[in-house]
Formats: sequence, structure tokens, C-alpha cells
Amino acid sequence: MIQIEGLHYGYGRAALYADFSAQIGQPGIYGVFGRNGSGKSTLLRLLCGLLTPWQGRVRVLGFQPRQRAADFLASVYIVPEEFHLPNLTAAQLARTHGSFYPQFSHALFSDYLQVLEVPVDSRFEAMSLGQKKKAAIAFALATQTPLLLMDEPTNGLDIVGRGQFRELMRRPEQAQRVVMISTHQAHDLESILSHIWFIDQGRLALAARMDELAERLTMGVAATAQALPTDGLLYQEALGAQVAYVARRVAGVPEEGALQLELLYKALSLNRDAMLQALATADGARTAEGALA
Repeated sequence: MIQIEGLHYGYGRAALYADFSAQIGQPGIYGVFGRNGSGKSTLLRLLCGLLTPWQGRVRVLGFQPRQRAADFLASVYIVPEEFHLPNLTAAQLARTHGSFYPQFSHALFSDYLQVLEVPVDSRFEAMSLGQKKKAAIAFALATQTPLLLMDEPTNGLDIVGRGQFRELMRRPEQAQRVVMISTHQAHDLESILSHIWFIDQGRLALAARMDELAERLTMGVAATAQALPTDGLLYQEALGAQVAYVARRVAGVPEEGALQLELLYKALSLNRDAMLQALATADGARTAEGALA
């Protein structure tokens, strides 16, 4: 569904991606993580054809995105972090814009708006930023495009709104598409992601399924530093008097807490090499060196 080979891209004379390669062959919800400036938003724009690669090959759903073919544009939708909605009501937006997407569902759009508590008769200029973001998300989901790109979708949403977003992402109609979510809000998404991508130094440092990571890593909170695991410790941070940690899972050792994306993100960012080495033998985990165990 997505194939990237030898991608080079940057801004001005500064290269952001250098020989970046990655692929997606099956539907799922992919979380794209990386430190500030790692190119997460840029990657989404390259995939939908808003930017042109310097070098390399990008194929999405069988198309070259930058050619902006009509059939391609009808199959991809992007929700950018900064967005604009015309001064219409939600119903008017569906009538005027929904026709560009062959699988757009007015019934689903109405349902999503209800779940997200978006006023259907109000014009967008009268709405808060959070309500506008919810309307944009509802429309994006209702397009039912095979590929949906979302850049920081939970920014601007309150706690209730973030829960509503997760509820919609768990619905069965989302399971047949590829959803790529670029985010720093790891905790908001850990319960809905099927895969994660970690971008570092212009390359895809890690691509793995969430269940595989859970089988390979253990996380928890130790009462003291002395109570930390003695074997396979990869990352630790103080939580008051306690210590949160990430470690390699050791056979025969009781399982600790569930996978925590925020802790995993910190471990990958601050102890990258040790984390990638520990994950190099995980089934389906691809490192920057291209090893696929």
C-alpha cells in the first residue's frame, strides 16, 4: 500500500531524509513517532503529494503521489495539524466536499458528529478550535479512503474529546484502511495503535507491531532504584521516590505492566542504540540497518 525507497528530502540545503526506506503492506493504525524536527509531518505531506522528493521513489496505492492523479486524490485524505474549514455547517461541508470521495458516507459522518458532540447546524466560524478539530476528524473518517493521514489529531481536544476520538478509531470500519498518525501524544493513542514507526536521524529506526513489542519488552515502576531489574535494563527515570523503567523481557520472569508508549518513546529517544539492539531479534521488528528477524 505504501512503498518508499531511498527517499531524500529536506528544506533549503539541509537534508531531512537521507536514504529513507519503508513500506506498509497491510491495513492498520500506524503511529509515527520521532523527536521535534525528525520529519513526521513532512513524511505525511510527501505521501499525499503535497511535497516532491529530492531523490528516491515513493509509491502510494500504486500511484506516484506528486503526480496528483484524480483517482489518487480520491483515495487519500490528510488532516494537517493546522487546518482551515470553510465557513459552512457540517451538513453543507458534506454536500459540497463529500462528493470528491467515492466512498464518503453521509450516515457515518452524521454518526461521528454525534459521538464527537459537534453542533451540526452551526457554522464553523462560530465553533471553538476543539469543535472544528472534531468536525475535521469526523469528515476525514467518513471519507473511508484507503489511506488516512493525521497530523497531531488530538491536539486541541479536551480529555473527553480524546476519549471520543479513540472510540471512533476502534470501530470496525477503520480496520480496512491504513491510518498513519503523527503525534507526540503517545498516551492518547497507545490503546488504538497496531504498529509504530520511530524516525531518527533521517531514517526509519524502528518499525514494529505493538503486540511484538509487548512480547519483547517489559515496563513497570520499581519502589526504589535498588529494586530495578538486574537483567536487561534499558531505560529508567525517576518518578518521585519510585523509578519507571523499560527492560528486555526475560523468560521465566513474571510479566510487569502493559506497554506504555510515552515511556517507550523516551527510551527510544534517549537510549536509541541499546533499544534497537534489544529489539533487533523481535519478530517483524525492522531496525535502521534493515535487519528483519
